[in-house]
Amino acid sequence: MPIKEEDREALKLRLLELRNSLVNDVDNINKHSNDEFESEVPDVNDEASRTYSRQVLLARGEQDRVILKRIDDALDALERGEYGTCVDCEEDIPLKRLISVPYVERCIDCMTKWEQSQAER
Repeated sequence: MPIKEEDREALKLRLLELRNSLVNDVDNINKHSNDEFESEVPDVNDEASRTYSRQVLLARGEQDRVILKRIDDALDALERGEYGTCVDCEEDIPLKRLISVPYVERCIDCMTKWEQSQAER
């Protein structure tokens, strides 16, 4: 069933809110990571701790960038009128799923199959 216009607008606003939040998070992570890297390190233990912290921050930043890409893809799909359609089976993704994760690309069945295929790699 196609998504109602009011639901589509609410989902678009949610996607934009998520996008803005992630952009701020990524910017803060990059700034914090650079600040840690540039600060003086008094001893080897502190250096190891800061290196680990920086790696954790960078990994989180990478995860945020992946989600940001998915959000941008969802916003593009909204503009093309293709939002809410599973990229694999091309069936409608249930509204409850879109509300829960508005940047989702697959229905539950296809997501399960995709995750299984990824696990087998």
